[in-house]
Amino acid sequence: MSASVEAEVVTVYLALDGGIHHARCSQRLTLHGQRGGLELDFYCLACAETVTIPFCVLSRIPVADGV
Repeated sequence: MSASVEAEVVTVYLALDGGIHHARCSQRLTLHGQRGGLELDFYCLACAETVTIPFCVLSRIPVADGV
């Protein structure tokens, strides 16, 4: 089986202000650092939670629809 399956990104979204926002609370995430050159670590001040995003996922982050 060689089919490639890409999972939908549901933890974050790209807001109209250009920032990456946490889907759980809709707050803008702050960049905390980079891990091993493969992932970015963001932090949600509202949820006190770290959100790790692999570089390969960045191009698939959904854009907010403005609602």
